[in-house]
Amino acid sequence: MAGHTFKRRNSLPEAEAALISARFHLRGGRRYFQKGVSTAGLAALYDAVLCGMHYYIVKHKSCTEFVENTDLWDATGLFQVLARVGVFEDPLTFNRFSLGVERALWQTSFSFDSNAMLEEVEGILTKLGVLPYHSPQG
Repeated sequence: MAGHTFKRRNSLPEAEAALISARFHLRGGRRYFQKGVSTAGLAALYDAVLCGMHYYIVKHKSCTEFVENTDLWDATGLFQVLARVGVFEDPLTFNRFSLGVERALWQTSFSFDSNAMLEEVEGILTKLGVLPYHSPQG
């Protein structure tokens, strides 16, 4: 990862910090959706996916050579690298998700199915090893 690391605020190991962040953002996204705050929920889900990709890369040292020249804050670039190494079968999954997030954030009249969006994110996070986990409901 040549100079790129996941920014940590405490002394947790890098992989654990990324994993906790991904799960935290996922839970936040769910809560925002439950409260009807869909734009904040989408932003949280996007962050969950980005943190999940960081987690996968840190956890699987074999990915290091593939991300050497990739900006680790470029979610699209990270997803494409992970698709090339075989983590994702459909290289357009992230493009669809990202487009939905962008449209919802920039076009206030854009409606989307929050359950379908959440399901897609959970599928991505499962492939990244962030899910399954047991969390308190609420």
